Order: sequence, then C-alpha cells, then structure tokens
Amino acid sequence: MKKLIYILPVVLMTAACDALNQDPSTAVTVDTAITSVDDLANAVNGAYYVATYGTMLTVASEMAIYADLIGPDSYQPASSGQNASRLAQFSMTANDTYNAYYYLYAAIASINNAIEKAALLEDQEDAAPYVAELYAMRGLFHFHLATFFAPIPTSGNTNQMGIVLSDKVFNIDYIGERAGLDDTYDFIINDFTMAIDSGLNKDRNTGHMNYWAALALRARANLYAGNWQDALDDAEELINESPYRLYNIENYMKSWSQEGADEVVMEYLQTDTYNPQRYAPGYYASPKGYSEYGVSPQFYAWMQENPSDVRSQAVVDYSVAPSGDPDYNTGYYPLKYPGNAGASVPAYTTNVKVFRLSEAVLIAAEAAYKTGADAAVYLNMLRKNRIQGYVDVTSVTMNDIMDERRKELFGEGQIAFDYWRNGMTVVRDGFSVGPQDGKTVLQIPKEEIDLAKGALKQNPL
Repeated sequence: MKKLIYILPVVLMTAACDALNQDPSTAVTVDTAITSVDDLANAVNGAYYVATYGTMLTVASEMAIYADLIGPDSYQPASSGQNASRLAQFSMTANDTYNAYYYLYAAIASINNAIEKAALLEDQEDAAPYVAELYAMRGLFHFHLATFFAPIPTSGNTNQMGIVLSDKVFNIDYIGERAGLDDTYDFIINDFTMAIDSGLNKDRNTGHMNYWAALALRARANLYAGNWQDALDDAEELINESPYRLYNIENYMKSWSQEGADEVVMEYLQTDTYNPQRYAPGYYASPKGYSEYGVSPQFYAWMQENPSDVRSQAVVDYSVAPSGDPDYNTGYYPLKYPGNAGASVPAYTTNVKVFRLSEAVLIAAEAAYKTGADAAVYLNMLRKNRIQGYVDVTSVTMNDIMDERRKELFGEGQIAFDYWRNGMTVVRDGFSVGPQDGKTVLQIPKEEIDLAKGALKQNPL
C-alpha cells in the first residue's frame, strides 16, 4: 500500500499505447509546491488526470463499464484478448488488477496532499471551493474502490471487509489495513457531506465534482448502504433544486456525443488531447474496435419490444457485416459511446458519464419503494421523458424499478451492482453469480498483499 497511498506519485509516469496522451498544462504533479490558489486549482485537475489516466483498467476505460461486463445483459461479440473479455468471464486474478487499484489510490494521495497544503494558504476564502471539491473527489474515488474491491453493504455478503481508507498523507513506513464495510461507507458518505455542507460550488462545472455531484453520489452511496430515507432526501433535492434537467425524447440520442449535456451531473472528460485511448469504452463497444462489449441478443430484443421508448434506439443490430469488411465484428452494440462531437478518433473519446439526473429519479423511486412512499411518481417522471404517448401508472413493483434501471443505465457501470445490492443473482452465458459469491468483488493486487506482509487481507475466492 505504501507506494499507492503514502508515496505521492507524479501525475504522468509514462505514455500508454497512444501518443495522443498528454500531461495537461493545468495539472501539476503532487510533489510540486502548492503556494497559491492557482496551484491548488491545478492540483485538483492533476488528481482527476491521475484517476482517469489513459491506460487500461481505469475509471475512464474498462472500469467505467465493469458492472455491465459482469452483468446480466452483456455479450462479447469478439474476444480480442483484452481486459474487457477477462472481466466479463470473471477471470481476473490478483496478478491482473493493479491498475484498477493503483490509479485511484494515487489520485487520493494527490488529494490528501492538496488538502493539507491548502490549509496553509493565506487566501482561505478563495481556496475553500477547491477544498470542498477535493473532499467530494476523495469520496468518489473511495466509492469506486469500494464497489470494485468490497461487497455492497445491502448485499448480505458474509465478507464484511471494506477497503483501506486514505484520509491523510502517511509516513512512508505506514502500512494500511482494510476498514470494516460499514466504516468504509460511513467514510465515503462523510466526505461527500463535507463538500455538501460547505454550500459551495453550486454552479454547473463540467468534469468536476460540484455541490450537486457530491449530493448525487451521496444519494447513491446511501442507497448502497441501505440508508433509504437519506437516499430519497438527497435524490429529491437534486431533482427539485439542481440546474440539471432530464433529457426529453427529442434530445436523448443526441446527448451521448455532447459534453455538459442537460442531465449530466458528473462526467470524466476525454478529448483528442486529454486521455484518448484504445481502452475507452467506445473502442470496446465498436464493431471496428476491440468489440468486447456488446449487449446480448435477448437484451436487444427486449429493448425493441416498445419502439415508442426512445431508449430502444440506444442499442443497434450490427449482426450483418458490411460487404467485404473482414474487420467487422458482428453483434448487438450499445450506442452510448459514439465519440464526442468533433473528435478525430470518436471511439477513443466519449466522456464517461458518472452520474445523470435520471439516476437520481431512479434512486428516488427505489428508496421511496423501500420506505413505503409513492415510487410510481418517479418512474412516471422518467418514462414521460422517454416514451412517446406514455400514460401514468398508479403503482410499481421492485421488478419494475429494476427493469427501468436496466433500460436507462445500461452501459454506465451500474447493473451488476444493482443486482447484488438487492440480493439478486446475475445469470449470463453459463455464469450464475449471487450476492454471496466471491466473484462479486475483484482480488486486491498481489503486489499490495505481498508488500503489506499480512496486514492487508485478500478477498476470499
């Protein structure tokens, strides 16, 4: 752990496969002195860059669709020998997971350094918005790690180990141990609360954790932790008071190639010069790319059952290759990663949506259902903006809510976690993985287990 959490890394170590990756001028390395608010702002940008660095198994590459790859609705049109197929087959070992672990903890180390340096600045008033954002970022990156490497509290998994919590800059000889699962989620929720309670950063800020993004991710964390009323309260505030608006039927499909679209509360940026990469979800979801992320024929058929639902257009039948094209991998694909408008290599450069307002509506529906409140009002709200000629329903079931999540959030890193936190089993392609199964979490990298000399416990298989 010490080389991840306790030794502060530089922002960019070496280039990945693509020469387009560049160290942005507004991102400083964490060992650079932070002596001004401008330096602090650059340190914030640097921490985002570390977390989303253009290489395999980061939150802007395969891990953005990890829960889809292992979920019930995915299918691999091709197996190019890349990590998406290995994730989908539950075949990743402790020898393979280093990047999914390293880059997030490296970013957290950057954040902790920046928080400590910010406390020494003279201009505390101007520094305060950046400090609030840093706490929100730290909560988000711990949340990612928790969903990858620890069970979800409501799953009922007997493994109750959380993750190593990194809340300060540690001495080089310190070795971290895993916190309990409840303590892990308390920590995550508390970091989001620190950002929210500041009352700062309420303007839209594309690619950044503002007040509303912290509120959104706290709603999700509360849902995962089983804090239903808290999740409902957070989701309702976001729905009713934030500057974000649900897509309507006319702009739904256009939104996937837009930066800062109406309902995107938080997204990770990818451009021609900022983290473009072959490991981006768009290249995995392209019949001319790695083609390791498609949707199953059954899911495609299910989505086509209601052509009045605009979401039926977000999956496509590429089961027949264009004549004479030997490099075309046939199958059914999601269309949520078409490339940002104007991108020179579209498959490398679609912003990864971390949270959209539609998820807040679905969180509200689920939390309302579980507290005995009216859940139908929320599903009606979303469906009116997705289905032509929709007529309100007066009641919904938990299965209705789960189906709505599958339709709305496929391809956005949610579905397997949704199943397991609700005690459901993922069944796909010969796999049957229930919430108690060791496959629900990744193995902690072997390098970290070895370095900790027994202090860091591995997930049971």
